[in-house]
Amino acid sequence: MQQDVDTMNLNPRDQQIFSAVMSLYCNGEGQPVASSRIAKQKGMAVCSATVRNAMSRLEKIGLLYSPHTSAGRVPTNAGFDYWLSEFFPLSQIAQYWQPAQAQLVEMAHGISQRYQVCCCVGLPQVSSQHVFRVEVLDFDSNDWLILLLDRAGQSHNICIHKPDDASDIVRYQFATWLNTVFSQQTLMEGLYRMQAMANTAPRNCHDSLNQWTRELSHKLGSDNSIVVGENYLYRQIDCEQSLNIGVSFLNFVEDKLAFKNGVSVLNTSQLPFTDCDELMVISVPYFQNQEYQSRFCVICPKSAQIEAIIQEFKLIESSGS
Repeated sequence: MQQDVDTMNLNPRDQQIFSAVMSLYCNGEGQPVASSRIAKQKGMAVCSATVRNAMSRLEKIGLLYSPHTSAGRVPTNAGFDYWLSEFFPLSQIAQYWQPAQAQLVEMAHGISQRYQVCCCVGLPQVSSQHVFRVEVLDFDSNDWLILLLDRAGQSHNICIHKPDDASDIVRYQFATWLNTVFSQQTLMEGLYRMQAMANTAPRNCHDSLNQWTRELSHKLGSDNSIVVGENYLYRQIDCEQSLNIGVSFLNFVEDKLAFKNGVSVLNTSQLPFTDCDELMVISVPYFQNQEYQSRFCVICPKSAQIEAIIQEFKLIESSGS
């Protein structure tokens, strides 16, 4: 049946009726679509009998199916694949998107709330950022605050435990050493240099240096992500176990969609959720200075407002991001 779907050529009327079914089904409710409902749509100008005949043809070639007798039609997985590939220029939407981190977080929360879906977003990999200057500040009685600043003045702030001797002189010596280690280096390279140059660090810092290096490596060199709206998924789908959504999920999506720019969609059979057959993922890679960073993923039921979510990414182009 899938081969028939891949090679078919629907006539304009069947395409119009199929598109109407998809739009009515993907409205956040996911109810079977009846022929009478299609016939009443603005601009259709066809009777219910004509719609029923078209829906029967669409069912025979595997795009739609009827869950119950006289219950209307719902899309198959092949129907979703055909709809998304034929009716949307996905690869041309949001190409080389370069958002600020604040825009990523704001968009994730906005899409999640508006469409009651889950968003999983990989945060920018700060380990590739170049350091221009390092400052070490006296934060409180237990910690120093390290500021790793780039040329634009943006910083990554990391608290580390003070050494036994935490005098201002020791702090200034440590700051001077960190500037020697990190200056003009990427954060990741600076971490390597901290280990390689440990014997040149101020003597009073030696006992704490391994711990500080581990803390910096963990906070700056590791992957990170935000997940919002998981509760929406569990309300809307039938899944017996919790879904593993986070960095490991993003890595899975990256492997599946390697080198694909613009909007991509992973349908049910392509996802790692073995107990759920109701989900799909809409994914967009984003960049900084033309370098790939991570992905913005919308995880949603197939009955979600798919067209509107895709439109959210299409609007990125008109905003000049």
